[in-house]
Amino acid sequence: MIYDKIDFHNVEELEETEKGLKIWRLPKELREKLNDGIKNDTASLCSGVELRFCLKGESAKIKLRVEDNVEAATAFIYYGSFQGGWMSSQKQIRDDQVTEIIIEKSDRLSDLKRITKEQNLPFDPEVVRIVMPYNHCYYCGIEGDIETPLKSQYPEKTYLAYGSSITHGSLSLGTPHAYVFRISQMLKCDYINLGFAGTAQLEKEIAEYICNRKDWDFASVELGVNMLDDQFSCDFFEERAKNFVEIMSKDPRKVFATSIFGFSEVDQAKADKFREIAKKYSENKLIFTEGKEILDNPAYIAADLIHPSIEGAEQIASRWGSIIEKGLNS
Repeated sequence: MIYDKIDFHNVEELEETEKGLKIWRLPKELREKLNDGIKNDTASLCSGVELRFCLKGESAKIKLRVEDNVEAATAFIYYGSFQGGWMSSQKQIRDDQVTEIIIEKSDRLSDLKRITKEQNLPFDPEVVRIVMPYNHCYYCGIEGDIETPLKSQYPEKTYLAYGSSITHGSLSLGTPHAYVFRISQMLKCDYINLGFAGTAQLEKEIAEYICNRKDWDFASVELGVNMLDDQFSCDFFEERAKNFVEIMSKDPRKVFATSIFGFSEVDQAKADKFREIAKKYSENKLIFTEGKEILDNPAYIAADLIHPSIEGAEQIASRWGSIIEKGLNS
């Protein structure tokens, strides 16, 4: 969506609050049909949200705030496909007051444009990309002469990813290390992150919503890990997975699916049963890869024994990214 001449990428709504405009990745009409966790919480986590604009003047000041700071809330700054340079690559956003981030025009823009052309990089370096942290974030305004980027300054294709906190980017130590971001870099495309920490419960409504979106070219879906707790039986998961996959399979675009990635805790027997169910319904309808084939190294799991570490996220990106690339070219 466009607001204040900024392209709020991966944003569907801005809600006015006392702290600023709260950022939502799903429209309210859809949120009301989903589980309470998404409706009240994870749809406003800014996984994959970027604030994109072009500088017409020499600089701009953007004002942001986060709701909580249980972990570092770091915004990463990119000039097109290039990570910002020294003193202009990352900024901490505070929760106790508005954080002002000054973005200055690159003094190496001509060189960045040359390299972008030579390397066939996907983003025009004139596009400033503020890659938001996966906290609850608020937009509080911008000062400076800016303009909205043109479609021609963006990649030609877009990758959409649906899944759990692993898709959302938990413990990847920053959005640019999350597997969704890294796969998009590998494939030189844009991305839409629909990862919902702890709340990806495969509702048919979100499958229908994804298929109704016209802004993606291929997608991946991560099936099952958020339904392992005691409130969901294997039979309930099977019904959800069957319906979700059936809806996704009717979309003519390529959809890549996986089951639960490798991890080192929780109920392994139930997880294996869920993997069997995901394979049963996905194998002949989507482009399916077993989760353990994508992430299988116990040393690449964080200390909670569930989420991939930064190395685990990179293994997912490398392995699944290669599978997706081959699938797109077949």
